[in-house]
Amino acid sequence: MKPRRLLLFALLLCWPLLAPGADGLIPSAMKTKDQLHAVISSQLAAFRAGDYAAAYVFADDAIKLQVAPEQFEVMVRRGYPAIAQSASATFGLTFDNGDEAVVNVRVVGVDQQAVTYQYLLRRSGEVWRITGVVLLKEQTTEV
Repeated sequence: MKPRRLLLFALLLCWPLLAPGADGLIPSAMKTKDQLHAVISSQLAAFRAGDYAAAYVFADDAIKLQVAPEQFEVMVRRGYPAIAQSASATFGLTFDNGDEAVVNVRVVGVDQQAVTYQYLLRRSGEVWRITGVVLLKEQTTEV
């Protein structure tokens, strides 16, 4: 995709986040962005190492109340195979309102297929925890 089209695509994708009334999400400051990216990177590294107990630590308490560690592993392996066995990740647009955050992450699996996810995070005291992950559909336009 050409750089101009990529920028337009990114703006269109994030327009709902920038619109008034979107829970006050704004582009994250560098310090917050680094914190958010570190949480996601750490969880992905734990998945790569096959350490689902370590990855579970980065999940929000609401997830932990619903899913035991063993179920968490099964859920990730079956529902998010690219995340479970990622080779790399690239961070995109990152927004927060001080309590909640949204981070776009392009994950490349061991099969070299790239998939884009939107990570949802919530502040828990002084740390950020992952509340969910949503697969973003790749939208292409042919001319």
